[in-house]
Order: sequence, then structure tokens, then C-alpha cells
Amino acid sequence: MKLPSLSGILKKPSYMVILSLLIAVLAWFVVINTAPDQERLVTVKNIPVNTTAATTALRTLGLNVIEGADRQVSVQVRGRVVEVGNLKPEDIQVTASFSNVLGPGTYDLRLTAATTAGTVTAISPETISMTFDRESKKELPVSVDITGLSVPENDYILGSVSASPATITVRGPEKELARISRAVVHAELGEPLTRSQVISSDVVLLDNDEKPVESNHVTVDFNTADITIPVKRKVELPLRLSFINVPDGFPLEELEYTLSNDTIVVAAQERSIANTTEIVAGAIDFEDLDLTTQSTYTFQIRLPEDFVNVENIENVMVEFNTEGLASTYLNLRDFYVINAPGGFTVTPMTQTLYNVKIIGDEELIKSVKSGDFMVTIDLSDREVQAGQYEVPVSISAPTQGRVWALGSHTAVVYIQ
Repeated sequence: MKLPSLSGILKKPSYMVILSLLIAVLAWFVVINTAPDQERLVTVKNIPVNTTAATTALRTLGLNVIEGADRQVSVQVRGRVVEVGNLKPEDIQVTASFSNVLGPGTYDLRLTAATTAGTVTAISPETISMTFDRESKKELPVSVDITGLSVPENDYILGSVSASPATITVRGPEKELARISRAVVHAELGEPLTRSQVISSDVVLLDNDEKPVESNHVTVDFNTADITIPVKRKVELPLRLSFINVPDGFPLEELEYTLSNDTIVVAAQERSIANTTEIVAGAIDFEDLDLTTQSTYTFQIRLPEDFVNVENIENVMVEFNTEGLASTYLNLRDFYVINAPGGFTVTPMTQTLYNVKIIGDEELIKSVKSGDFMVTIDLSDREVQAGQYEVPVSISAPTQGRVWALGSHTAVVYIQ
């Protein structure tokens, strides 16, 4: 291959650029090595101020840096060209003096700089301003402020509006926390509510003048809260009396009684009220229903969870019509076993229930006999094994009408 001539090289611009760079590097190398003691003044910018040395001192005072921790400065350094020619920010240490920091406040701290390359001649700026305060925290209840909150009259009621979380923890400098009076969440509604609502809203910190507190140094553990607005629909429902241990064949509709309140006005969430057709005032146990000695019973109203007793009816009195009722005592001997499991033989060991009090219409009581009653042993809800057991029994007179046995009774059975 034929190499280009010198005249050819000088005629091409690209070759001239490369040749110029080579000459410049060679000249710089010659200057450095021929004048090693020549001094130069350089300025290094964007040097971070080291504040770690103050950590122990500030901790003793219970202080934290609020502002000014991330300051950067410029430093002038004089020295030999070979030492300062390539100085970088990390080659210089700038330290702030915290000796005059005695408590919370803003201080002008003097700076010092050091480097192993040359001599520091100037720092710009010579001081930095830093603010210190004690970190603290306090808990604030979250209040709710809703514009346009209403429900349709007569048909709905508004429950207690609440925020979740109900309280927040605010952390920051004591001076900043002292400005904060309360925490609030806002919502704005355009029309009356007919259903409960949950609205998410930003938590706002307010001062004593109800103005928002804006600070980069205050933090909260929750930035938003859910506003729950419970709306309940009102309805008037019938009150009903419930009966348990009703004898088989007993004509319950012939048992005459009145309630002190036939209906009750309640309110509840739409999903709950839509599935409720009545309120049970109380339960009467036939085993305890001795209408020859007591005609009135009082029950405390117990509503389902989430229901509101609008009229605040606390008790309902039940009064039975006891006219024409009488009682007698019988010894009952007719025992019957039902729902006995396959593979077992069940034999009643108890042969007689003595002195069972019978209550009913006076004419029935005059003619009723022991044989009119069935003593039933139901084993459907028992885990049967061989042996002798005491089991509850039920007593009924299915063909006699308004008559029943008082009290709870048991019998002993032998299972094999």
C-alpha cells in the first residue's frame, strides 16, 4: 500500500484536525514537565457541605435539621498545575461549624474547606443558613365537613357521619405542629341522599384561623380518609309475639292477647329494611305460660343490628284474655317414642308423669282425662348409643283444643 505524502496530508481537513490535537497534547505535556512548579488558581463548583459531624451534637440537643441540609458551595484553590488542574468536587471537604447552635432556630454557620491538592483561598458563600427544630408528633381527630348534606324529609333519617381513620398522627418540627389546630376532610353533595355513601377525601390540616397549613416538613400517617354517610329508610312494621314449645295440634289462633303497641317505626339501611316485614316483640314459652296466675308479660324491644328505634319504644306489654280459663292436675301415662334410629330398641323406663298442671278452657278442664294427652319422646336430635338416658318430653292433647301442660318434664329411656 502506498502511504500518503506530507503535501497530501496537509491538503485534507480531517488529517489537519487530528494533527492539531496531537500537537496540542504534546505542547501540554511539554509545559507540565518543563514547568512543574508553576501555580494556578482554580474554582471548583457544586461541592456539598458535610453536616454529618453535627449529628451527635444535634442529637444531644434533641434537634433535627429542618432546612439547609443539602447546600452546595464553590471553593477556590491555588496550587501547582499538576495538582489542581483536574480537581473535582469530591476532592474537597467543606464542613459547617455547629458550635453556636444552642436550640431551635435559624443559624448562619461558618464554613471551612480542606484539600490535599493546593491551598484553599476562598469559599463562596462563606456561611450557610440552616434551620433546626425538635421533631415531635401529635394525634388529631379527623372531623368531617360536608356541603349540601340532606335526606328527603319524612322517609329517611341521617345517621352519624364519620371518618375512617377517625384520628391521624402528625409528625414534624414543634414549631410547625404548633400551627396546626385540627384535621378535616371535605365533601360536597349536589342532591339529597337516599342511600348510604362512602366518599374518599384528602386530609387537610388547618390552623386556628381555619386556613390550610402548608409545610414540607410535616407528615401524616394517612393522607386520605373515607367519609361514611349512613342513610336509613324509615318504615312502620307490625309487632308480633312469638311462641315456642307449642303443643302439637294446639289452636294458636284461639289464644287471645293484645299488645300495648301493634306497630313500631324503625329505620335501617335499604338492604336490611327491604327484607324485614315485622319485628318480634318477644317470645312466650308455653311451658311457662300459666295464665291462671299471670295475665300480662312485658318484653324489652330488641331490634336487629343497624336498626334504629325511631319512636324510642323501649318495652311492649302483652296482655292475655284469661276469662274462662282453669287448671287441674293429671298423672300422664301414655308415652310415645318417635324418630328412633334403626337397629335400636327404645323402651321408656318412666311410666308416669305425676301431678302435671294442665291449663285450658274451663269446660275442657272439667272433662279432660289423662288419656287425652300424649307424652312424646323425640330422639331425632340425639346421638343414640346403648344405655339409659334422661331425655326431655313434650306433652300435647291434639284433639282437645285450647289446653296445654305447664312445666318442662323428662323421662328415662333404655336404649339397646
